Amino acid sequence: MKILTAAEMREVDRLTTERAGIRISVLMENAGKSVAEFIQKRFPGIERRLIFVLCGKGNNGGDGLVAALQLLGIGATAEVILFCDPSDLRGAAADNLRRWENAAGELHVVRSAAEWSKWKPKINSCDILVDALLGTGTRGAVEGLLRDAIGSVNQRESGCPVVAV
Repeated sequence: MKILTAAEMREVDRLTTERAGIRISVLMENAGKSVAEFIQKRFPGIERRLIFVLCGKGNNGGDGLVAALQLLGIGATAEVILFCDPSDLRGAAADNLRRWENAAGELHVVRSAAEWSKWKPKINSCDILVDALLGTGTRGAVEGLLRDAIGSVNQRESGCPVVAV
């Protein structure tokens, strides 16, 4: 298996959409479905599991929304925490947010450290965390709210596994 750098992965995505004619929405659907299938295979008893899916505003967040939808569909209790204003999402990610809202109804939006502080204790009570905060578009050091969220996940008290998209 070849491990790709972020730049190489962006190029693969670009070539896949341009040359093969596969839409970003299809890539996102496949990625999210694969994450849900991985979780289902790796962690038995999915219908008894509480899964928090932490989503950013980019395509990685869109992948996370698809994963949450898929997990919901196979019987897990999935909660989505979106780390931006919903209006910040674009394209396929925005489409998947609408799908999530239609399927699940509730969306937890975190836009500030104060809002995140209410969720920090709750991440210790879940069975699985899905990190769909940042993807290949990330440049430089992570700052602010996302840095705080990542730090909280890395320092959580429980031993729940983290699945990164």
